[in-house]
Amino acid sequence: MLSRSLTLPVSDYRARAMGWAPNPESQPFAAPLRRVLAEPEAQSAIHGTLKLSLLTVLSGGLWGVALALLWWRREFPGRRFFAALGYAPLLMPPLVGTLAFYRLIGGDGLLWAIIPLAGGKPWASPFGRVLLLHTYAFGIYTYAYTAAALQDCDLSREEAARSLGAGRIQTFFAAVWPLIRPAILASGLLTFMGAAASFSAPYILDNSGSYLTVSIVNNSDDPGLQSALGVLLAALSLFALPMFLYFNRQGYSAGTEAALAIKGSAARRLAPASKAGTRVRLLLSLAAAVILLAPLAMVVAGAFAPGTGGNTMFHGFKESLNADNLAPLWRSGGYAAAAAAIDVALAVVIALAMRQAGRLTAMGIEFSVMLTVAIPGSVVALALLSSFNGPSLLTFGLPLGYSSGILILAYVVRDLPLAVRPARAAMQAIDSELERAAASLGARQGQILWRIVLPLLAPSLLAAGLICFITGAGEFVASKLLFDARTKPVSVRIDELFHTDPGAAFVLALWLMLFSAVAVGLRFWIDRSFSIPERTPAVKATRTK
Repeated sequence: MLSRSLTLPVSDYRARAMGWAPNPESQPFAAPLRRVLAEPEAQSAIHGTLKLSLLTVLSGGLWGVALALLWWRREFPGRRFFAALGYAPLLMPPLVGTLAFYRLIGGDGLLWAIIPLAGGKPWASPFGRVLLLHTYAFGIYTYAYTAAALQDCDLSREEAARSLGAGRIQTFFAAVWPLIRPAILASGLLTFMGAAASFSAPYILDNSGSYLTVSIVNNSDDPGLQSALGVLLAALSLFALPMFLYFNRQGYSAGTEAALAIKGSAARRLAPASKAGTRVRLLLSLAAAVILLAPLAMVVAGAFAPGTGGNTMFHGFKESLNADNLAPLWRSGGYAAAAAAIDVALAVVIALAMRQAGRLTAMGIEFSVMLTVAIPGSVVALALLSSFNGPSLLTFGLPLGYSSGILILAYVVRDLPLAVRPARAAMQAIDSELERAAASLGARQGQILWRIVLPLLAPSLLAAGLICFITGAGEFVASKLLFDARTKPVSVRIDELFHTDPGAAFVLALWLMLFSAVAVGLRFWIDRSFSIPERTPAVKATRTK
């Protein structure tokens, strides 16, 4: 992408605006980057992306931390249900969530009638609506990271602080804040990268605004400028990636130290809330539950809306399940399943390599894998299309442009970190004594891998594969740039139907959401039923001593 932004020419009218000859051979070096930095629309897109990303970090962080402190600090009736409900945004792929929020806070959204602050008219600007959606969607990062850190908090630290006369606020900042701070910072940087790469929310909720992701898609007639916009967008996210890896490692180290301090005891039980605290927490939890469930309810309501001609809602639901709509759904399922299988296989190889590699080599591998978190889907799609649109040695001379192969490849690249990180964590949890014992009994390296390592990794790999499947099945921005009529995924079909037949679009969105719900349910069941302890109690005790 960087090479294309330095070498390709810009379109004739952009060249004339810069005072260059329209002849491509006469344009200067890095003409696309020069034009982007001089074009007011591009500057506005950069400003809009930065503004949206930074505000999303703030709003999503506050929302996620509030939910984590509400549900992971004190025990009260229904806490486990509400804590699980905090992961509800995972059920909706980006495009599905955007359509749900369009029904909720669009021009004729339900929220303006429920809270008529402006006489039934929208009281939030288009940018504000995108920010509301981002707060809901990206707050899950901070919630998940903070909740995991709170589970590792040692109650003895809080008791020690209180015994020394510290109040509630002092106790929190002395005993709890040091453990959750790295998690909050890491999730904030992850939110920044995700918000910068967001496409469906600005594309649908604020089509009058300027954002880099939307500009990339809208400038498909100028590959040079498109590449330059992609480079700028990738640079914004790559700036945050090293800091994310650092704080993520700090959070892992803090959690490990806390776990070792517990010395192999059972999982920490939360202290019960007081009677007054229970009532307050229940009221706040019910309010949060309404917010979390409202977008899901919008999808269900849209799917079961009456069909054309005043038919019943179930008839309208059946009308939408025709061959033209079901084919993209099964097609996306197949693409996502293939990509998830490849990701899991690659994750095993990469985790094994990182386990054997030195520290610097392992850090380099981790940075390379996590690049796809920082590089937005639109940039990945453009890079793949420019690399493999024609015959390539890497594809054995086969052109992949606009084929199912390039879609699967895009999903593989985008979702690889979702498989590598769980595989590496599970690999680190395996006691090396098991492998040494097998080797001492004459087992070869391949037998150890097949008989010991892979069975222990299987639950984590299956859970990671399910998450990769969810993400791939709902991928939108890369799909929109790489599909054709023969390979159209369900997300692109939903976007088409949304403008012509919204009821059918919501039916497909509901099916996609149900796929995600089943996969998320299986993932949590696997984590609960087949979790691998970080270390055996004996090893924990030895290392603690």
